[in-house]
Amino acid sequence: MAADKQAQEIASLEEIRPHRGPWADAWRRLLRNKAAVIGGTFILLLILSAIFVDNWVIAKPLGKEVEPLLAPYHFAKVNFKMRDKPPLTPGYLLGSDYLGRDVLSRTLYGTRVSLAVAFVAALVSLVIGISYGLVSGYSSSRVDNLMMRFVDFLYGFPVLIFIILMQVYFKAVSRRGGSGLASVFVSIDKALGGMFFIFVALGLLNWIGMARIARGQTLAQKEKEFVEAARAVGAGHLRIIFRHILPNILGPCVVAETLAIPGYIFTEAFLSFIGLGVNPPTPSWGLMISETYQALRTSWWQSMVPGAALTLTTLAFNFLGDGLRDALDPRLRGT
Repeated sequence: MAADKQAQEIASLEEIRPHRGPWADAWRRLLRNKAAVIGGTFILLLILSAIFVDNWVIAKPLGKEVEPLLAPYHFAKVNFKMRDKPPLTPGYLLGSDYLGRDVLSRTLYGTRVSLAVAFVAALVSLVIGISYGLVSGYSSSRVDNLMMRFVDFLYGFPVLIFIILMQVYFKAVSRRGGSGLASVFVSIDKALGGMFFIFVALGLLNWIGMARIARGQTLAQKEKEFVEAARAVGAGHLRIIFRHILPNILGPCVVAETLAIPGYIFTEAFLSFIGLGVNPPTPSWGLMISETYQALRTSWWQSMVPGAALTLTTLAFNFLGDGLRDALDPRLRGT
């Protein structure tokens, strides 16, 4: 009787306890990670500031002139009477640079460049890397071996030097103008302030690490019992890949890509620092530091403000990536 009563109590507790899926459990664990919540909140604020720094969302479709909203001034507005003003100067909360441009406004506009590069490069790496890794890991050993030898060949290229050489070539094409398809790419690059060629350069090789991660996860998942059961009931290859394998490898891949985003941001800042990034006067944090680091003793705010923005952004993505890794860890499910 005592055993029956205990079983009834356990059953009643199971009925009361809410049944959460794996994604609900992951979200709950993520919210319990204070560092990840702070990092995610900071990134959300950056996204909102990048969108609403001016009224381009409304003005562009209507063909009107774009005016600043969050930013006090347009990033290219100069005022030679207000050159090298320190922070807390009336009208210039974070000071002005050597041309009298507002440092706060240029930093806010620079958020667009860093976030655009981060998300576009991450999306390209995620899509190409997961697709390549899925095909390689799911295919026969001969196809898998051939595809991974190609990845090993690409690993032989020094990525940063390759990106620099690509940017030098793209800059030369942009100055020359080109014809046909090249002129179309040059026009797109100029419309984006020099970011299009950065997207291309970063997307050419940064997917190879994601391809290896996706391939390893696919090799592990395709031997699991639920995949064997799907084969036994006659499921096709595409259904197995997209219905059973892809959802189970997506979590680790997203976590790895989130942790790779700071590298993309630093790469863009480095390219802009050496003059191979965005086209002036489009503001980039790396370009702002490059233009003002020589005056670090006398006008420290001109390089420290974009440097602080760069540091805080990369830290926020690292905190969020660590939180996602812990939240999506299957060993912690249900805790």
